[in-house]
Amino acid sequence: MPTLHVINKANALPSCLSVAGTNDALLLIEDGVYAGTEIRSPQRPLYALAVDVVARGLGERLGPSVTVVTDAEFVQLAADHQPIVSWR
Repeated sequence: MPTLHVINKANALPSCLSVAGTNDALLLIEDGVYAGTEIRSPQRPLYALAVDVVARGLGERLGPSVTVVTDAEFVQLAADHQPIVSWR
């Protein structure tokens, strides 16, 4: 089963990308959503939590490869991936 990498600080994304497998998914939360404005082609599924994107006014600034997800979709991502790794 693929891993879900949860990134809550933008500066943690490069480290995560260096070890994440091609079938793994990346979820940007909290201040991690700022990384969604810089990354263009992560070569793996990239998601951002909607509430954090809206709170930071980034809706129009996210890269085209970022899929914004609701809290319910976050829960589904967690159910579909094991293990879940937190990056800070």
